[in-house]
Amino acid sequence: MTSSLEKQFVFVVGAPRSGTTWLHRMLAEHPSVASLNAELTLFSSYVARVLAQFDKETYHRKRGDWKQGLPLLFTQEEFDSGIRKLTGMTYDRVLAKAPGASHILDKHPGYSLHIPVIDRVLPNSRFIHILRDGREVAVSMMSAKKRIGFGEGEIRGAAEAWATHVRKAMAEGHKLGPSRYMEVRYEELMERPERILNEIFDFAGLPLPETEILRIATEHAIDKKQVSRGDITLNELRKVPGAIWRNKLSLEERWTMDRMVGDLLVELGFAKPGWWVLKASDKLQMAGYPALKKIGNILGSAKHIISYPLVKRLEP
Repeated sequence: MTSSLEKQFVFVVGAPRSGTTWLHRMLAEHPSVASLNAELTLFSSYVARVLAQFDKETYHRKRGDWKQGLPLLFTQEEFDSGIRKLTGMTYDRVLAKAPGASHILDKHPGYSLHIPVIDRVLPNSRFIHILRDGREVAVSMMSAKKRIGFGEGEIRGAAEAWATHVRKAMAEGHKLGPSRYMEVRYEELMERPERILNEIFDFAGLPLPETEILRIATEHAIDKKQVSRGDITLNELRKVPGAIWRNKLSLEERWTMDRMVGDLLVELGFAKPGWWVLKASDKLQMAGYPALKKIGNILGSAKHIISYPLVKRLEP
């Protein structure tokens, strides 16, 4: 059997709850694609960590700080070659499910943070970055935490996770250039699935007849086939742009998210300055919020100190 390393690799990246699974499932419908209906997490959970440790030990060894680790036995080229072999063994098993495939497809939101690592190991890779309005991503993250115990459960963590994944993927993807990196809007894929899917398949080097693209788009419409354990209670709101965050984010959450990642929302065209204000009283209501929040934090800390057992405070 041909080695998987000789195939064209396509990776779907994006922040958690941005539609990576949905897009992955549609791309996997192509007859020339080998893929698993699951997340391998090969680079985010394994390869990136191992390479980071090897690089760290190499750096300190060259400086004369340390004399330890595998750099004592392997050069970087030798170690990278070993990692590449392990990667090939992994994807050989994926390819075995579709031996005639010309492309191997994989996805995981964590890959957004490790594009340089993937490129280092598999320089013949292409990346499709699906971008979704961070406000709706935050709603989905917090919903997933409540329903299935996965992801960020409050607005600050959700906003930070969205921005970190998006900024990292964009920064590293743009370095690769348009022949290897493509950005897709979740909202556009929802509104014009056939047109956007056609562009995605062409970018991946996987052209399909229009009839096949229509079939894939129709069969994978979110209101017909829910994936990634999405919140079905949001399906009606999905039909109206902006309805999810307008209905599900509180005033305090909107205000907090704007101060954390409002610049990125505006930069990407998802929002306009002042988007968090939905009615005239919102600004007035939040005018004293920072001071009240600070006082609340101080009182909370004082309460913790006071309630802490005296014997514990007196222990050396």
